[in-house]
Amino acid sequence: MQDSIKDHVYKSDDVATAATIVEPGTGKILAMGQSRPYGFGKNETEINLSVDQDMGGGLGYQPGSTFKPIVAAAAIEDGMPPTKVYSSPYEMDYPSPVQACDGKVWKNDPANPAELENENESEVGPYGMKEATAKSVNTYYVQLISDIGICPVTTMAKKMGVERADGNTMPQVPSIALGTQEMSPLTMANAYATFASRGMYCTPVAIESVSQRIGNKSKSLPVPKSTCSRAMSETTADTINTLLRGVVEDGTGTKAGLGSRPSAGKTGTTDERYAAWFVGYTPNMAGAVWVGDPAHKRKMVNISIGGVPHSKVFGGEVPGPIWRDMMSGALEGKEAPDFNTVHIPDGPDRDRDRGEGDEDDEGDGNNGDGNGNGNGGFLGGLIGGTNGGGDGGTDGGTDGGTDGGTFPTPSFSFPEDLFQGQGNGNGGGRG
Repeated sequence: MQDSIKDHVYKSDDVATAATIVEPGTGKILAMGQSRPYGFGKNETEINLSVDQDMGGGLGYQPGSTFKPIVAAAAIEDGMPPTKVYSSPYEMDYPSPVQACDGKVWKNDPANPAELENENESEVGPYGMKEATAKSVNTYYVQLISDIGICPVTTMAKKMGVERADGNTMPQVPSIALGTQEMSPLTMANAYATFASRGMYCTPVAIESVSQRIGNKSKSLPVPKSTCSRAMSETTADTINTLLRGVVEDGTGTKAGLGSRPSAGKTGTTDERYAAWFVGYTPNMAGAVWVGDPAHKRKMVNISIGGVPHSKVFGGEVPGPIWRDMMSGALEGKEAPDFNTVHIPDGPDRDRDRGEGDEDDEGDGNNGDGNGNGNGGFLGGLIGGTNGGGDGGTDGGTDGGTDGGTFPTPSFSFPEDLFQGQGNGNGGGRG
């Protein structure tokens, strides 16, 4: 860390990073890494930050707006055209009532209504889905989930293997559109692999084969196999691929672009900047990068990461370049197929400047709280993490936190100095 960084700027060891790469169409976990090494000593951990709790991981991290494409997929699969326009004001109360599963209805409290806002006051609609996705407009996506209902979204999430890292049921509340439920990087990478494989979801697998040698003979032992099923139509997946290409080409994820290689993805930043994400893919690889405090307590404001100071951390600024470097190394020498895309006309024609605030999104501040402490760490001279837990709020907050994990050796090389650095921090976050 540079000596010139001022004392009030947090060091990178206050936060952690974890990343996972999955092969679309097979579910094979190609790589998994984090900033904290395995062990029982200081700044070491026995927890894998990339996986769910039942796999030896922690309680997960709020994915922020990386969850929005799942909402879009549910809407498009349900017949909503990608040209759908909503008023998308800068701030608004959650629409009410909203249809949920099993005939239930979510209602906002008229005496104390849950409300939300966009990242920047310049983000004022009307917006179509294409522009709202590229700019990550919160109010658009809350209006969208309120229109189609919550059940199609949770059903689509289940088809894509998206569930809370702690194994609990995802609540039937509209705030899930903003990524308020804790997920693991493996879950998000594998979900986006479903888009890459044109709608086919495959369960993730870490081991291809195991053999046992007895004397001069060896025999194969049974290992879990991936099972694949159709989560959405090819047309729906192609539409999402078109939308998410726009995020990388001229939206919040431009710093994650892979040059001439076709790629797509989505940024995500949670409320108060306790976590930042970039989840993206090419037709032959999907990867997720998370940066933050595993205990959801350390805000990533006025922080220095890898010697670079940030007044605010955005998903496109820190996780995005890490994802780019990681995927560039993993894809080196491999084919660069293009996506199947669809034509989506531009939305309302309005000439507006996009400030830094449009870089990413924030979760709703009226929908939960989480607090905790712990240890974890990761990428590019980056980070440290921890253990934590939290309390629910109006729309069902979440618990979260973990510390560290293992780094299996991938079948390809990462760029030099990609994984380094360690530390620890304390954390807590709001849904």
